[in-house]
Order: sequence, then structure tokens, then C-alpha cells
Amino acid sequence: MDKKFVGFDEMSKDELWDYNKLEYDSQNPISKKLYANFYKKIDFILKNYLKDNDKLLEVGCGAAESSLRIKSTLDSLKITTAFEASEYDNRYVEKINSLDFPFKVIQESVYELTRKDNEFNMVFLLEVLEHLEMPETAIKELFRISSKYVVISVPNEPIWRMANMARLQYLKDFGNTPGHINHFNFRSLNKLVKPYGKIVKVFRPFPWIIIVVEKQ
Repeated sequence: MDKKFVGFDEMSKDELWDYNKLEYDSQNPISKKLYANFYKKIDFILKNYLKDNDKLLEVGCGAAESSLRIKSTLDSLKITTAFEASEYDNRYVEKINSLDFPFKVIQESVYELTRKDNEFNMVFLLEVLEHLEMPETAIKELFRISSKYVVISVPNEPIWRMANMARLQYLKDFGNTPGHINHFNFRSLNKLVKPYGKIVKVFRPFPWIIIVVEKQ
């Protein structure tokens, strides 16, 4: 399905699912290496900041590729934790639940999470913040439901756009990926989360940035 001719909003749940899987299932060796490095950092976070019996939530899980990898890491590390995921677009939620994934997925907005204060020890928001019209509202909600850590990943700008232009992608938009309405680097990301917590770990797996923020 070509997004130049069919917008994301017009896709059926199966078309949207297949479109996302094209990226995740890519056999391009460079792409595979980049994703492997990204998830290596996520594995490190799970191993070093999560304890047995902690509760973990991924918000904005999309096609749940990251959720599946998180669950696999938890199982391999033998970390006993309650893991859940959520997503705003009900097409993803319906598709995931039809596939009987090994974790609970519900539909909810990052702006109004249907969770109790301090309900989770760790909350993930991976590759979502750059798409949001109200990032400050989303950040406030993440810290409301977290009792300890919030983990956020975003494209590291301007490296992300420069990398796109180097591979001749989105040239008319100066390398900006469609749907990215916010552009973050460490400085701007730190400014966004500073009212709620302290960044205790930073990773820069090309071309992303990942931060672990301890709630204060």
C-alpha cells in the first residue's frame, strides 16, 4: 500500500498493519542493524531499571513490534512483571487482539490515559512524541501514571532528517518524515521532561535518542 495515494486514515486495519510490517520486516541489512542497536538499548533498560513484580506499560504501541520485543526480553531475562500495552488507533488494537498476543492491549489516548496515579513502575513511549500535537499534555500523563521511570525515544534531530536526505528520501520536505510534527534533540527533550523528573540515562543509537527519566 502506497501512502502517496492512500492516507493512513483511509487504510483498513489490515492495510495499515501490512504497511507497518513492511518496515519492521525489512531485510535491508542496514535497517536491520539499526533496529538491532535500538532494541539493544531497550534491553539494557529493562535489565537494569526493572525489578521483579514491577508493572510496565507501553503507550502508543502501534503494530506492537516494540511490545513483542519487550515481552520477549522480559521472558528471556526471567523478569516477572505485569506488562501491558495501549494504543489510540483502534485498528491496531483490534488487529493485535485478533492475533492473541501474549499481553493485554487496550484502546486509550495518551492525552487521557485510563490509569490510576502511580500505577506503573515504568512507562514506555517509543517513537510517538514526534507525532503528537500536544506533547506537553502527553508527558504530563506519562508521569502521572508512573511511580518511578518514564522511557522515551524520538528521532534525533537534525540527524534523522539528514539521514533521510542522504538516502534521497523526502527531499522536498528537507528530509522530514511524513507525520513528524515535532523535532527533538537532547536539549529540547530534556526541557520537556525537566518539570517532572531527571534524566538518568541517555542513549543515542543512530538515528534515535532514548532517555530514561526518573520521576521526582
